[in-house]
Amino acid sequence: MSSRSTSAGSDLHLDLSVGHGRGVRVALTDAVRDAIRDGRLAPGARLPSSRSLAADLGLARTTVVEAYAELVAEGWLTARHGSGTRVATRSPAVPQHPTSPAPPHTSGPRHDLIAGRPDVASFPRAQWLRATRRALADAPDEAFGYGGPRGRPELREALADYLARARGVRTDPARIVVCAGVSHALTLLATVLRRRGVRAVAVESVGLHVHRDLLRAEGLRIPPVEVDGLGARTDTLGRDVGAVLLTPAHQFPTGVALDPSRRAAAVEWARTTGGLVVEDDYDGEFSPSIHPAGTPAKAS
Repeated sequence: MSSRSTSAGSDLHLDLSVGHGRGVRVALTDAVRDAIRDGRLAPGARLPSSRSLAADLGLARTTVVEAYAELVAEGWLTARHGSGTRVATRSPAVPQHPTSPAPPHTSGPRHDLIAGRPDVASFPRAQWLRATRRALADAPDEAFGYGGPRGRPELREALADYLARARGVRTDPARIVVCAGVSHALTLLATVLRRRGVRAVAVESVGLHVHRDLLRAEGLRIPPVEVDGLGARTDTLGRDVGAVLLTPAHQFPTGVALDPSRRAAAVEWARTTGGLVVEDDYDGEFSPSIHPAGTPAKAS
């Protein structure tokens, strides 16, 4: 019996022990399958090309191609033109080879229904990579140094163009500040509001506790705005608050879209009181059934 190993990455080693009537292809298939089971090959990890792995192992390329094809058919791997062979996001529960160890038992839930967790497996890796390469190739030297606190001017210009085109909001790129998430944005806004004398920010009566915690931490009161079947009751906003925080495209957690009459009420309140309307559009661009504010629905 002979034993051979190869490095399929910086810390992955495949041990091919040919024996007990097994051929080299079966040994390779089992070795890759075992590496996926025990976590040495993580979901999404890219495997070496069949030519490269065959050279490392001293095998015929056909042997590696056939092993990869079998693992793809079983659901352990995925193969796409241009992106190579990768470990599948979810490993299948398939019958194991008699000499292979059984996969560990897992008692976790089959489906994760916790809100706020996107389907990261659907991230457009190839498109993102192409866009990143274009941006890096065209970026000026100064882009790789310390940037301004408002964000790169190219990004602010792109955002201003998008807001005008998709939302009907016309603004100067100089008035846009790029933040590192909603927590960063709310903290900045709360600081500015307090300095302007604002003492209370109205928040939807049901929603993310993170919003409330951040505003409270900045010393602001957060009177609730009732939420019903038409969304937040913006028609009840008074002069005792200097701003209102809304999730109009897709209220969290009820899912209701803010009714046009309630949108108009919020705008009218802002005009008459000088108050600020803060929108957390956390998934407005991606909801399959709700159109973002300012984006007309297609006639059916």
